[in-house]
Amino acid sequence: MAKPVSQITLGIDVAKDELVIADWDTGTVTTITNEPLEIQRWIRSLPGPIRLAIEPTSHYHLALADKAQAAGHKVYLVNPRQLAHYREAVGERHKSDPQDALLLARYLAREASELRLYEPQSDTGRELWTLLTRRATAVQSCKRVQQSFRGTQISIKALTSEYQKVLKRIDRRMEALIEKPGWKQAYQHCLSIPGIGPANAIALVTAFHRGAFSGQDAFVAYLGMDVRIRESGSYKGKRKLTKKGPAEIRRLLYCAAMAGRCYKPFDQYHQRQIEKGLPKIAANCILARKLARLAFTLMSRQESFKKEGLAY
Repeated sequence: MAKPVSQITLGIDVAKDELVIADWDTGTVTTITNEPLEIQRWIRSLPGPIRLAIEPTSHYHLALADKAQAAGHKVYLVNPRQLAHYREAVGERHKSDPQDALLLARYLAREASELRLYEPQSDTGRELWTLLTRRATAVQSCKRVQQSFRGTQISIKALTSEYQKVLKRIDRRMEALIEKPGWKQAYQHCLSIPGIGPANAIALVTAFHRGAFSGQDAFVAYLGMDVRIRESGSYKGKRKLTKKGPAEIRRLLYCAAMAGRCYKPFDQYHQRQIEKGLPKIAANCILARKLARLAFTLMSRQESFKKEGLAY
């Protein structure tokens, strides 16, 4: 009778120049350079079926994740925040690259059933996502510069004008890319929602195509707009957004909610939240979540928003 092959569990700490690899079963730790040829050579040397837990680090993990997935291995990307909480939960006192790799392997060995397999994006989808994050960086940098020079006699109009030019170039590039993968129709469906502009629509479409979502709740949770509940006995903690997803999309949706209140039903919905005793910011977050749910529904049904006759 043939002996069953056990699945190898690896944790990989990713840096710009190197990959630190830990084997959960043997406890051995090895290091290779983070270069495509070296990664390919290492993958070919693997003895059997493996599963890898990788902590995403900028774009430095993509070559490894893509090549391992293409070779038929199971790849999981572990959210850095989740790993940090896991480190505290298991009482790890030290943090180093080898320790992180072992912790990733341990996390995968214990929590594999709760994790989702990595699915590579298309080249266009990946570029759109990169542009969205770069756009967020430009917006934040412009705000910091404006705040830094506030109250001074120095004019920064020329500098802020350059930021706006960069943002316009990014927006034009994203609008051109949205045509390529056949996402134009979904983009138009999102644009039909009051308050949703081009940048908001592109962000929602890109997020929608990141993976197969089971429904609205899963999509909202991916965006980090689901509500965290903390209750124990008579204690009722304050409810807050989990904020586990991409922050830039939440910011864009919040701005869209403010703009969307020009549509009377949305404004009335916002006002009802305030009448419940919620602050304006919370009411706006609730409306933003509603816009996310609405966008998901319209993209799933391949419909555009109708101001009359439909209730979502």
